[in-house]
Amino acid sequence: MAAHTTGRAPVAQGFALLVGVVFLALGIGGFATSGELLGFHTGTLLNLTRTAVGLLALVAAWKGPSARILGLVVFFGLLGITVWGLLSAGTGGPGDVRRLFDPAWTDNALHGVVAVLGLVVFLLPTRTRNTERV
Repeated sequence: MAAHTTGRAPVAQGFALLVGVVFLALGIGGFATSGELLGFHTGTLLNLTRTAVGLLALVAAWKGPSARILGLVVFFGLLGITVWGLLSAGTGGPGDVRRLFDPAWTDNALHGVVAVLGLVVFLLPTRTRNTERV
């Protein structure tokens, strides 16, 4: 008889599913509008990034360990986008590089909150279930 341990992370999977749905909706919806969508800035690079994060999160929601790793990936990725957004929102020069990737204050808040939640989800312990094979 061999014992088999599986890791479950229902909180991480729920987080991944929620992030996937929200970011995919914002990413795809951003392509359909120009300027703003529900107070969030839309731009080609921002929409592509949100769509990619949404798809990645939906794929990661299937397995607990993948969802936990997504928390760490989301933390570092969205933290970088938040820092970029805070720096670009603080400058008012229309001729600088912020036109390439231009998140607004609402985007910075969303990205910052999701980044912190991603780190929390990654640090949460997983539930283990021991199954015994006969």
